[in-house]
Amino acid sequence: MTQAMRLTAESDHDFSTILSDRAMIPVTCDHCEKDTDVSLETLKSTSTVMCEHCYHVRPFSNAELQVLTTVLQRVGYRVTA
Repeated sequence: MTQAMRLTAESDHDFSTILSDRAMIPVTCDHCEKDTDVSLETLKSTSTVMCEHCYHVRPFSNAELQVLTTVLQRVGYRVTA
């Protein structure tokens, strides 16, 4: 059985939250500048994102996915494979 640990300001332990591939990430449209929520699973499996507001389709590169993953890891999330 696992028990939650109380986190204090003096704690020197690094904690991370496991982020599911089904977590929705807002992606801003280059055309209308509104956010569309897209799952990490979709971003990993396809190379395009379609805006739900103006239906503009834009490429989502592997480099962008790597940057997104790195940023999430730096703020304490562990992205599942």
